[in-house]
Amino acid sequence: STATKIPAFFVSFLVTPFASNASELVSSLQFAKKKRIKNISLTYSQVYGAVTMNNTMCLGLFLLVVWYRDLDWTFSSEVVTTMSCIFLFGAVTSTRLTFPLYWALASLALYPAALALVW
Repeated sequence: STATKIPAFFVSFLVTPFASNASELVSSLQFAKKKRIKNISLTYSQVYGAVTMNNTMCLGLFLLVVWYRDLDWTFSSEVVTTMSCIFLFGAVTSTRLTFPLYWALASLALYPAALALVW
């Protein structure tokens, strides 16, 4: 972020997640192009699983580095926001096999809402 003069917040929470999940997004869009309810629902589940695994793995590695190097912990709001989003949609997705369009819109709205809460 220093070399590009982009604030670290934007690189950490906007650029990096999109870059690390770009291949998942492209494959999901290709699968969803078939426009069948089962395929679109499976795509949503695939994206949800990838996001959950990515957040869990990154959070675990981050906590390991903080513990191993005995760093100060100043990331409570980021962790609480991330885990709240994961648990919220975990509760929703564990009860359904297919998802109406409004769930996609609700899940997409969580990202800017979480960024606003953290910022």
